[in-house]
Amino acid sequence: METEVKYNNEVLVSISCLTYNHEKYLRQALDSMLMQKTNFPFEIIVHDDVSTDNTVEIIKEYARKYPNIVKPIIQMENQYSKKVSITHQYILPKARGKYIAYCEGDDYWTEPNKLQKQVDFLEGHPEFIATTHECWEVDENGKMLSSRYFYGYRKSGIYTINTHQKKRILFGQTATLMHRREAIELSSQEEIDKFGEIKATGDVKKAMLISLRGNTYCFEEVMSHHRRIYSGGDSWSAQLSKFNVHRFVFEECLYMQDFAKEVFGVKLDYSKHLVMFTTILLGKTVMKPSKDKWNDLLFMCSKFPSKTNLVFKITFTLIKYPFLVIKTRLTGLRHRLLYGKS
Repeated sequence: METEVKYNNEVLVSISCLTYNHEKYLRQALDSMLMQKTNFPFEIIVHDDVSTDNTVEIIKEYARKYPNIVKPIIQMENQYSKKVSITHQYILPKARGKYIAYCEGDDYWTEPNKLQKQVDFLEGHPEFIATTHECWEVDENGKMLSSRYFYGYRKSGIYTINTHQKKRILFGQTATLMHRREAIELSSQEEIDKFGEIKATGDVKKAMLISLRGNTYCFEEVMSHHRRIYSGGDSWSAQLSKFNVHRFVFEECLYMQDFAKEVFGVKLDYSKHLVMFTTILLGKTVMKPSKDKWNDLLFMCSKFPSKTNLVFKITFTLIKYPFLVIKTRLTGLRHRLLYGKS
């Protein structure tokens, strides 16, 4: 018989909720956090980056209603455009929790015991620095999408620095993550500034930083929904649809390699990802040529020291790519059978 762990009355988990023009979705996000059933106190730090809709009014409404839980940070100048690491400059200094969890203003949690399950695991497994779990993708109206967001394909459920480099840059979608506070702490303002200047999405940078500190355990259970909004607005999905995402992610890898080497003296190897993105762009350029695609392809190829080796790797990737697609689709079918109900 398991004995329930009792925690004291201090805040144990700080939830980071970043918002920007999320008025359509923010209530659902905040309600999904407030519905959490825990035997410990938690707080929700809501950071708004100068929204132009009614997002700020909604934040203030919830702060008035839940003053001991909802802690607003309302910016007067947009911090993202200034390449500021919002997590390090604003969230961590205000956070009181031993653990940090995330749910951005357009995503939401679906499992009332999510926080409790993740905390209990980390408390019982000090060898892990973080946990994530599976999630579903939904559209702006909450309808299940045919596209997938599977991260629970690893048989071991353990995500390491080697997994990060070779198999997947992300260990899970942002709203699935909980980590120990020290997993992302940096030792100086100079390091924080360098982290903010990495030209990569916040979740990818965070995954890199956490992976350098330790291993992450991935639950297969679906406990959140990630909203994909392609039709317009300020979502990251909508922004990505406007430019060459393959070059963007290619450069993400280069910037993170430089950061890891300069700050931690660690040589990260994203070569498999770099080859994959180059191969995909090559295919798109052949199928539908354009000057921009050709220039991006030349840029990406220029970053490989050996062109002969690159040709070999691209050829091998083209051969195995159909099998990777089939494997991904089979994994998707498995998860739909196990967790198909939203």
